[in-house]
Amino acid sequence: MYYDIYGLSAGRDADTVERFLAHFCDRTCIEPLVNKSLYVWQNDTYHTPEVFRPLHSIAELNAYAIAHPNHAFNFYNHKGLRDDVFSTIIQFTNDGKVVFGISVWYNTEEGSDTYEDAYLVEAEIRQVTGAYKSYIAVEYPPAKNEEEFDEDVAMWKDIHDRFERDNPDLVIR
Repeated sequence: MYYDIYGLSAGRDADTVERFLAHFCDRTCIEPLVNKSLYVWQNDTYHTPEVFRPLHSIAELNAYAIAHPNHAFNFYNHKGLRDDVFSTIIQFTNDGKVVFGISVWYNTEEGSDTYEDAYLVEAEIRQVTGAYKSYIAVEYPPAKNEEEFDEDVAMWKDIHDRFERDNPDLVIR
């Protein structure tokens, strides 16, 4: 299992995406992109058509995101990652923002929980991307707009609060 840590940022630009990838990955290992594609979900609210096209580079990903600020699509990467990271996630949202995500292992090989590590990664995402909202989830997909992100923040806070209430002897930092 994995913790998914997400931060919502207004940084839908090449510099923010590159900073995020460079911080959590070895950028030289990601490109050229092989067998990657860009899939945009149709959305009537945002007047967004379904789009499917091959993706060859991060520059192409960034250019499309900037040219189409109401198109929601994502980019998952599993190459060249830091040792403590399982995957990087970039979810471009329908409302012109970006959800930056990192998946980290839920447990160490010894079986201890890695929540403290997830908490530190959450702070890194905020610092690197300028994210102004964030949360930690367990194997959960990123939101497609800010309203959905806010609902996810509330849901995971409620789950966390119930867990602490039902397990007073456990300390989660």
